[in-house]
Amino acid sequence: MPEIKVSTLGLDYAGKTAIDDVEFTARDGEFLTLLGPSGCGKTTTLMSIAGLAEPTRGSITCGDEVLFDSARSINRPPERRNCGVVFQSYAIWPHKSVAANVAYPLRLRKVPKKEIRTRVHEALSMVGLDGLAERYPYQLSGGQQQRVALARAVTYSPGVLLLDEPLSNLDAKLREQARNWLKEFQSAVGLTTIFVTHDQDEALALSDRIIVMNEGRIEQVGAPEEIYRKPYSPFVASFLGSANLLRGDIVGRRGELTEVQLSGSSGPTLDVLDDTPHKSVLVMARPEDIDMATDGQDTVAFPIPGRITSRMFVGAAFRYVVRCGRHDIAVVSRQRLEPGPVRLRVDPQRCRLFPGDADIAADLDASPSIATREVTHA
Repeated sequence: MPEIKVSTLGLDYAGKTAIDDVEFTARDGEFLTLLGPSGCGKTTTLMSIAGLAEPTRGSITCGDEVLFDSARSINRPPERRNCGVVFQSYAIWPHKSVAANVAYPLRLRKVPKKEIRTRVHEALSMVGLDGLAERYPYQLSGGQQQRVALARAVTYSPGVLLLDEPLSNLDAKLREQARNWLKEFQSAVGLTTIFVTHDQDEALALSDRIIVMNEGRIEQVGAPEEIYRKPYSPFVASFLGSANLLRGDIVGRRGELTEVQLSGSSGPTLDVLDDTPHKSVLVMARPEDIDMATDGQDTVAFPIPGRITSRMFVGAAFRYVVRCGRHDIAVVSRQRLEPGPVRLRVDPQRCRLFPGDADIAADLDASPSIATREVTHA
């Protein structure tokens, strides 16, 4: 399958920049996800690849074929881009049977009727809808309708598959099943796939690589675990999972460890296996990377004193908010502890340091996903 290469892509709407200098390559057979909040430019990027939006600048190639190049005034129409597209709404016709929906792109291409029947049967077999060819959309579940849309997208053997939030209309249980099935399907057929979502769990579960976007630009590109464990910025840290972002100052170094004094605290320092030239910092610590013990246990092993102010049962674990000086810290633990004094231990290897500058402060104010706040009245 061909690579998709996007180079310095930009698109402006009435003076507003929707995507700005976006550049990446979707590798042969890769499942690549564009992840970000609403309005970040991920769908606009996907629609530009599909030919359903016209960029202002840059270029897009599929293998050796140029799909768009502003410098050379090349802009192939959608029907000549060999891209299979599945939309968020599925866009299947209610008055056509499953077979007729799947056959539609083949009929447009004037494929012989006998070959159409063969290809439709093969496509429905690939998506697990054998025996449902004569049903109509109203006779199908949401998950089955999604598979019809996918079968239609692959029935004419496209070079690349473009998926625009195709799981968002499914309920939670069905979405999990569809996610597992979609990953198996993509791996089996080996199609180069670009997937758009704002759902971090989908991105982590499905992707070979993730591109995190914000305000029309790429923030970070990498494998799911790499981005989760080593985010480049507070925005990435908070958008891909929950993150405590704790203000503090570097007060010393001990071997490979950096010692950070949290703001408003005169207690023990926080050890971090990371470094930065900045004195004022933000320490990122994931809620699941913080251990908690009842007050009175080993104060050396659990050096940070705090108090549980709230507890929420979330199924597999409890989610706590622990007040530590001026900070409310989110902690996820299987332990069932009552509100009251506790002590915390943060894994130094799982922490990250970011510069504590003004731009970061703006991100803190703007992002609802960040799981900590400073308590100014404490």
